Amino acid sequence: MKKTALLLFMLVNYSYGYTYNKLLLKAQASIFPKIIMLDKQLENKLVDGKIVYTIVYEKEDYHTALEIGEFIEANNRKDKSKYSCKVDLVEFSNFSDETQATAVYVLNSEENIEKVAQGAIKQGIISFTYSINNLKQGILFSLMLEKSTVLYLNKENLNTKKIDFVDSLYQIVNFVDKSGS
Repeated sequence: MKKTALLLFMLVNYSYGYTYNKLLLKAQASIFPKIIMLDKQLENKLVDGKIVYTIVYEKEDYHTALEIGEFIEANNRKDKSKYSCKVDLVEFSNFSDETQATAVYVLNSEENIEKVAQGAIKQGIISFTYSINNLKQGILFSLMLEKSTVLYLNKENLNTKKIDFVDSLYQIVNFVDKSGS
């Protein structure tokens, strides 16, 4: 009986996708678009004169991606930025090196994170992720809510000539490498 209940619980969790912390999602959706603005080479990453923030997700996480996108667009309408912002939702299976984006935000996936990370590196665009564990796959930024809000930066993927942030950003991030330290 216990095995059946555990199996049923696991299947229900799988069918609804990954369980996300709503507070963390909102914090990331508030801060990540602002980090894009700190890129000194932002002009080179605009798509048709707009910031295109692409959220990459698994099919099961569509509603989470949609909520994040709506939150970002609502916040963008309030901001007085000189750039308009567009949010695109792209399933992992549809993401490629040809996906036009200024930055990508990656929700959790069992096997597709590295594909998106490599695409972002190739295009020279900023990549963000929900989970700090995904930095090991090559994503550039993650944000966690610990005793305070902590912004993590993957220092190994920062060495691209296409991404250059204002110096003050480097003073507030915690650098990590593939080993997680």
